[in-house]
Amino acid sequence: MDSVILVTFKIKGIPIPIKIASTTEPSREQIFKKISDLAKGYDLSGEIQFKKLLKENGHKMYLYEIGDKRCRVLVERLEKIKEFEEIGS
Repeated sequence: MDSVILVTFKIKGIPIPIKIASTTEPSREQIFKKISDLAKGYDLSGEIQFKKLLKENGHKMYLYEIGDKRCRVLVERLEKIKEFEEIGS
């Protein structure tokens, strides 16, 4: 069955979670690059450090720190979204 990968970045100092939908699961290097880009875009300073990877029910959560700020990246595998049925006019 086809699936969609939903990647959610929750970073202390960024007011809303950043969500990305993809057909492929990102690598750790791709996640690190996106965190780095977000940190630059929101003027967050500090070294980015990987802390831990948690896995449960096919989902993954990567824990990072940007200086003293916590960063969580949730990678969820979801069933492919079905199209809405067209409504006749």
